[in-house]
Amino acid sequence: MDNKVDPSIFPGLAPDLAVKPADEALPGGGLHRLEMAVQRAGEGLTRWQAGCFEQVSSVPLTGAEITLLLLIGSGGRAKTIKEMARCTNRVDIPNIQYSLRKLASAGLTSKQGAGRSGVTYSLTAEGERVSQEMHGVRERLLLQALAGQPGLAGRLDSAAEALEELAELYGAAMRAAETPGET
Repeated sequence: MDNKVDPSIFPGLAPDLAVKPADEALPGGGLHRLEMAVQRAGEGLTRWQAGCFEQVSSVPLTGAEITLLLLIGSGGRAKTIKEMARCTNRVDIPNIQYSLRKLASAGLTSKQGAGRSGVTYSLTAEGERVSQEMHGVRERLLLQALAGQPGLAGRLDSAAEALEELAELYGAAMRAAETPGET
């Protein structure tokens, strides 16, 4: 399925969204095209996670809540809110706390400890079951999809590295914008 945006439907953006030669520099129109692709990929990921989650649980969760659930279950240890915020590049701690309360109310996570920095979150037995089943569904479907795309796995690894660098650049640019008198 071709999921690329047809530039003709966005006349004002057409030059930015048009396919460009690989050797053309990104700044300007190319950067906007990249940002739109990242936005579309993020929305696609959210729908993808929700679809996979619906196959293993009837609990109504948002994409952000599913991401937190999977994050808590990764790495084999409990996570702090600060770790989750850093891993997801989020600064909206009250919204993360709301999502964690929702996950706990659904019986998927539990909270341990007390105080500002001593609180961690881990999966309950039900949360672990749902998380494992979801990983199984995702892996089965993604491996099927990747089988028809030779070379894509390597390109995705490179893309992940580039996106991590881009996230750092956004952070640096934001800090520069927030610092009065410095550019």
